Amino acid sequence: MASGRPTEGQPLSLRARLAVGAYVLFTWPVMTAFLFGPLAVLLAASRPHGRRAWLWLIALTLWLSLWAAQAGGLLEEVIRASAVLSAGVGVLFLLFSRGSVSSRALRGTGAVVLAVSTLAAVVGLRWRDVELAVIHQGMAAEQAALELLSRGGASPDPTTLEALNTLGEGLRPMAPFFPGIMALLLFAGLCLAALLAPRIAGQAVAPLPGRFDDFRFSDHLVWVVIVGLIGVLFDAGGLVAGPASSLVAFGVGLYALRGSAVLATALRHAPRLFVVMLVVGALFLLPFAVGGVALLGLADIWLDFRRRMAPPTSGGLDR
Repeated sequence: MASGRPTEGQPLSLRARLAVGAYVLFTWPVMTAFLFGPLAVLLAASRPHGRRAWLWLIALTLWLSLWAAQAGGLLEEVIRASAVLSAGVGVLFLLFSRGSVSSRALRGTGAVVLAVSTLAAVVGLRWRDVELAVIHQGMAAEQAALELLSRGGASPDPTTLEALNTLGEGLRPMAPFFPGIMALLLFAGLCLAALLAPRIAGQAVAPLPGRFDDFRFSDHLVWVVIVGLIGVLFDAGGLVAGPASSLVAFGVGLYALRGSAVLATALRHAPRLFVVMLVVGALFLLPFAVGGVALLGLADIWLDFRRRMAPPTSGGLDR
């Protein structure tokens, strides 16, 4: 088991705190277990000592117990099974696999996806059932929002109704991509758990994650995107279209993270105000921003931007 220097006295950087906060905000409340589950297991494996570590472990255990006790439909059950397997199988890969944290987390994610797919096949759950569950969940959320806006007898204005209908209709074409997005969040949860656990427990039982600027993975994973695109283009509406769409979502998400790491390296010495303005602008143009950084990540396979941006090493004789 790999171990590292205790990092209890080293607080998270501002960028890491923002990443953890954004993850929790985006996944709350159901898929936050992709982070809290592995984090609780890593804390327990660290044999925590000290009040803070025990308080974290108790709080996480209570939250996970309440989360597991909540009733839910088919979609919640799939997410719950994935989170439980992530806290077990995924953490085992973090602890005992080889390579960097991201490589271990990718292997763990693949193992969890394979295990969930096997369980789904055993119980007779089809891919189309999951897609329909995503659509029904979106319709239920739209109905709940309408009921909330209609409290007090006031009917929502036409603009609000049109916006809700647009969001509801937008979920239908996005449903096939949901399992891939879920796998991407599972991967990110494992990486963030490996980042947080040693800072809470004061010691590391898994390798410590490196800087986000250095994030990369095997170039062979480009085949995930290629195979997914082939399935989407040549089997639209067929049996392969759903899994292929999820492969595209997962692959594009990975390369968007890689492209973001390249961009973070390029902007390392840029003024903070400029970086903040760039991030805010990207939020307003999110689909285009994600596509842009994903293309940057794909181009990094052949161009290796960070090697080109590295300062030259001095050598030879001084003249």
